[in-house]
Amino acid sequence: MGGEALLHPPPRWRGPEWARQLAIEGAHFYTSLFGEASAIWRVAPGFVSELFRSGVYPSQMTFRKLAYIPERSDIRRLRELNPTWEFRPDFDPREWVIVLLHGYIDNSGAVWIASRLAARGYQVYLVRYPFLRGIRRLTGELADMLERIAHRERGKRIVPLGHSLGGFLWDHLLLHRPEVVQRYRMPLYIPMGSPHFGTLAAHLGIGQSAAEMLPGSRIVHDHLSRTFPEDLEVYPFVSRFDVFVLPIETALLRRGVNYVFSETGHLAQVARRETIVAIEEILASPREILEERAEQRPFWPSAFTWGLSQLPRRLQKKLGVAGILDYVLGAEDPPEFRIRIVHHELRTGELPELRHPPPR
Repeated sequence: MGGEALLHPPPRWRGPEWARQLAIEGAHFYTSLFGEASAIWRVAPGFVSELFRSGVYPSQMTFRKLAYIPERSDIRRLRELNPTWEFRPDFDPREWVIVLLHGYIDNSGAVWIASRLAARGYQVYLVRYPFLRGIRRLTGELADMLERIAHRERGKRIVPLGHSLGGFLWDHLLLHRPEVVQRYRMPLYIPMGSPHFGTLAAHLGIGQSAAEMLPGSRIVHDHLSRTFPEDLEVYPFVSRFDVFVLPIETALLRRGVNYVFSETGHLAQVARRETIVAIEEILASPREILEERAEQRPFWPSAFTWGLSQLPRRLQKKLGVAGILDYVLGAEDPPEFRIRIVHHELRTGELPELRHPPPR
């Protein structure tokens, strides 16, 4: 790996400013933990209701379409209510169907974000699946399920949305069966807090899926060697203080625009308003506009990732993080990523928010 990027810490960790920077990072971290606690409180009712509805652990992958408010998705009215918004030419919530996969164990607190998207007029299918199974088997079930949804929603476009393990499953399907992008006319893909190249937190999990999300697993190595279809727009969500995606750089992708949430943790990505606003900005806005709003800059690793890069190569391989470090740090110069900063509660750097007609 080598290179100057690995020999010295990133600029913000150099010199006498490191103590001040560490204090700032600590304050953000504890704010993020508080946000995680509030997110658990928000998703708990949906999680419990899903347990009563479908049991603790489903025997197979299932899906249901949430009730939505169609009059709020009238594209003509949306244009009238948002005259300054530049809309994606093919954006039409009545012709788009979001297929949302929850994360590991969630099963499914993700109903919070699904129901709020449905309340804004979006058609959302919430998928529930046996999360302990292997990735390949689950991906095969996902492919069959997509065919059934497409049969029910003839002519409509499918938008993949996945949180954590759900995004990892979408990754596997889209990387191995790129033809589904054309078959289901997928305009874009949003993985939320998904460890594309493995996470050290998977050591705490059980089941085949957790083992396959470990850094250095065969599936992770396979994902590192593949790329998403060129005609698919990709918008990964990354939380700066994600205790379940370690190192956090495993959620970054060089393709598309990375939405980096400053104080929104892992679970909070399915339970906070800023996530919904970001999703809607992506759905409604042309790619050129989204790329223009993002920063493109050399990547500097987090303190944790920089520390991992200082370990002997043999130990990096034993931990399974060598491939992640190679991906985000590069052999020579740090690669550039497109970054869109999303601040906690949208206090600063506010994202534009669509106005919807009131429900009748």
